[in-house]
Amino acid sequence: MGRHYNLEGGNLYIFTTEQDRLLDLGVFPSELNLFEADSSWRISPWVAVVENVLQRAAEMAQIILQLNDYVKTNVPLRALEHYFLDGDEYSLLEVMREIELEALVASGDASDGV
Repeated sequence: MGRHYNLEGGNLYIFTTEQDRLLDLGVFPSELNLFEADSSWRISPWVAVVENVLQRAAEMAQIILQLNDYVKTNVPLRALEHYFLDGDEYSLLEVMREIELEALVASGDASDGV
């Protein structure tokens, strides 16, 4: 499954890969002020971005995302912005694999054959 989100610097990135569809943004209550007329947000077919998310709204959004099978990932913002603009899933997945491999090596779980 390719449902992910990243929260960094007060910005929330919700994104999908592997032909998954983005979550219906209507699941977020208007009280969170994420995808409302007076909030700063943008969307592409595979990424939704909300800027300057308040801490409480970010906490609630993460709960909603997790209930909808989204997984928090630590993808560099540059890679997410590139994916937002051109939808190059292959490049994004490569970055995600590199991050996963680095985490495995750092934890000592990677075998010599990796």
